[in-house]
Amino acid sequence: MYLMKKGRMDEAHELVTKIEVELGVAPGPKPTMAQLEKATSASFSVAKLFSPVYLKRTICLWILWFCIVFSYYGIFLWLPTLLVKAGHNMVQSFEFVLWMTVAQIPGYFAAAALVDRIGRKPTMAIFLLGCAASAFMFGNAKSASDIYLWGCLMSFFNLGAWGVLYTYSPELYPTEARSTGVGWAAAFGRIGGILAPMVVAAMITAPDAVPMVFMMFTGVLVVAALNMLILGDETKQKALN
Repeated sequence: MYLMKKGRMDEAHELVTKIEVELGVAPGPKPTMAQLEKATSASFSVAKLFSPVYLKRTICLWILWFCIVFSYYGIFLWLPTLLVKAGHNMVQSFEFVLWMTVAQIPGYFAAAALVDRIGRKPTMAIFLLGCAASAFMFGNAKSASDIYLWGCLMSFFNLGAWGVLYTYSPELYPTEARSTGVGWAAAFGRIGGILAPMVVAAMITAPDAVPMVFMMFTGVLVVAALNMLILGDETKQKALN
């Protein structure tokens, strides 16, 4: 689609034909000049992201990126310190973090398995709510076994949500708007990555800092899940343009 919209029809046809041959599909005809003229589009400005056509998608995506980036950097940058604050020694804290990091890997695979089976919206909502529940339980965990369990589940669901985010984001915009739409959403998300460590730093001096911090992350993740369910458009098996 990108090549077509840039007027490079021969390259686009050659690429699609190669894919068709690899899949055992009979190659289709080369697009006509009328189709080329229809596909070719003008440049896309940032202001158009807030036009009626894209406004709901832009708001949804910006909230998703902000909440997910906020929760990830807020949790994992401060996790060893928070565990020490909860009464665990530094060596044990880094051991907890190591296992939580390993748990991220199956989270990606689980999200990849579900995203084309049940859809983007339910998969994202499940992983965000799963991360929210795990964060709440992790913040109130006392024993080492509970910390391992809820910490690994929190990591599993959080990174699974990241996997869905990278799949879902480009599907919300047409080719001419895709890099602009996703780029600005990701940039807005980075604001969350900047703010989260500072917010945790401000909260960490409180007597009950650990439960309070993870209650905050629970709230942020619930907001992200509701945002996806209310404002998100399902893009499963829909053609890109």
